[in-house]
Amino acid sequence: MDRLTLGKMQNPVRGILHGSAAVASLIGLIVLTIRTSSDAIRMWSMVIFGFSLVALYTTSSLYHSYPWREKWERRIQRVDHSMILVLVAGSWTPIAMNVLDGGWRIFTMSVVWGLALIGVVQKILFPSVRQWFTVALATTMGWFAVVPLPQIIQRMSRGAIILLLVGGVLYTIGMVIYATRWPKLFPRVFSSHEVFHVLVVAGSAVHFALVYNYVVPY
Repeated sequence: MDRLTLGKMQNPVRGILHGSAAVASLIGLIVLTIRTSSDAIRMWSMVIFGFSLVALYTTSSLYHSYPWREKWERRIQRVDHSMILVLVAGSWTPIAMNVLDGGWRIFTMSVVWGLALIGVVQKILFPSVRQWFTVALATTMGWFAVVPLPQIIQRMSRGAIILLLVGGVLYTIGMVIYATRWPKLFPRVFSSHEVFHVLVVAGSAVHFALVYNYVVPY
């Protein structure tokens, strides 16, 4: 069944959703940078987080909107999937750099960015590896939170912990839907892949609220 298009836009729901998220992320990046400009480490951790959001949603919007030729479609798809891993590591960065102490900070940053690097290299050098590898890697990176969780609980408020977990749950449900391709809903317009994208945007919004309300003023 052919999907509904909008002019040359191949997947209008995905393209518009993530295009809007890219604009919102850019605004969020600017706001976070301004609010933390007096502290270099804090500011750069926010820049990394904001940039990872902008990079993911810009890449995803372009990938799902433009009618790429087959060779370029495969290339932009690899970039799109790589940005998922960059976003997970980028989302960890403000927490690791501003909430965790020296040892935990170094360990957490090394693990999440190390795993992200492995995933990106795999996409570049071994693109034929099944997609479940990226899904499993991103999920593992996200739920790495259980490792430094005792210190996170000790140092952050209940509201912050709730936002951290809710965002993680939204991302995880999205990954499950992406992997299982269920529910089908309306295959031509809004199917499982659109649900996945909505949940990713929702997870990003929740984690942005966490960073803005609890990590920036920490």
